[in-house]
Amino acid sequence: MKTVAALIALALLLTGCAATTGQAALPAGVTVSVFQNRFDYSLRQLELKVTNGTRVPITVTSAAFSSTRFATPAIWDRPQLVPDGAARDLKVQLTEPVCDTAPPKDSVVIEFILEDGTTGTATVVPTDEQARVDAINEEDCLGVSVAAIAAITAPASIRWTPGAHAPAALDISVVPTGAVGSLTLHYAKGTVLLSLVDEADGQPYDMPLDRLVDADSGAGVIPLALVPARCDPHAIEEDKRGTFFPLEVETGDGRSGKIYVGVGDEVRRSLYEFYADYCGLP
Repeated sequence: MKTVAALIALALLLTGCAATTGQAALPAGVTVSVFQNRFDYSLRQLELKVTNGTRVPITVTSAAFSSTRFATPAIWDRPQLVPDGAARDLKVQLTEPVCDTAPPKDSVVIEFILEDGTTGTATVVPTDEQARVDAINEEDCLGVSVAAIAAITAPASIRWTPGAHAPAALDISVVPTGAVGSLTLHYAKGTVLLSLVDEADGQPYDMPLDRLVDADSGAGVIPLALVPARCDPHAIEEDKRGTFFPLEVETGDGRSGKIYVGVGDEVRRSLYEFYADYCGLP
């Protein structure tokens, strides 16, 4: 009898250990959504928001965002405690785009540890209320189509005269690749920080281009004349996208929209100095 009792006790003990170390289910109330901050746009990063609507903390040990619209998963691999009733944003780096007509499908695989030490893995479909993944893929694939036809780049420097209260000049370079296909540049536009002005009358405008680019086109430039969109003393310190210049484009493969030509750090500093000088800011 003692032997039977000992075996039963041992079985119960082992059962308890299995419950502690076994695979846990993701608690009801833990959800995942995706979004982007403005700072994320040029870096092609995505935020995975893990919201803990339970009454116990959970630690996310890793998270992988997978989508039919990107070549490989975007990975978060640092443990992150998500307290009960709170949310945490996990920033991931998006990989190369996939540009095809397959139906979009997204998922997030999260590995986690519960308060009692049990671990688990779950696959969830994230919500995307702002449809940012759709927008990112459209922007990515438009950029791929454009880059196949021409290299469109910002210059290494700009031209402006301190104290002159005159527009700054920035020339965007357009160099065809020689590939088959075409690209139409419709408009150049200003940013939240800097407006384009017509040098004839000094008025802000969207600059019409109507320029066809293909293998037979020569290299050229898009000359932008810039003035501050407004003289706001906080504009520079709050700037996120003011030095990414939009071009309205259409490609021969049927894509259309805006591409953004960003400047390098040296030109960005020069544009900020020009803004402050033009506006008389300290």
